[in-house]
Amino acid sequence: MAEQTTRVELYTLSTCPWSKNALAWLDDKHVKYDYVDYDLADEELQAHIQEEMLARGASAFPFVKFGDTDFIIGYNPDAYARLLGMTGEAGAESAGGGEAD
Repeated sequence: MAEQTTRVELYTLSTCPWSKNALAWLDDKHVKYDYVDYDLADEELQAHIQEEMLARGASAFPFVKFGDTDFIIGYNPDAYARLLGMTGEAGAESAGGGEAD
């Protein structure tokens, strides 16, 4: 992959298999990212995450942000690849839902 220019941030749940799949997919593609396990965060950070997600109509994890404006709710490697400018790299993985909060 070429030099990564898009900042990637995730809000995940420590027990959510879809969150784990998203992190594993990003690791496999050597994508740099930051993440927060919502369920392990302090109350102040949880409130901030809830506010941000609700403002974007999201109520499931993982919540994956690409830069300042793009986001994907749930595990969706095809969408991740598209937003990262990868072509044909998502593979035959199926997209899945998230875990409601």
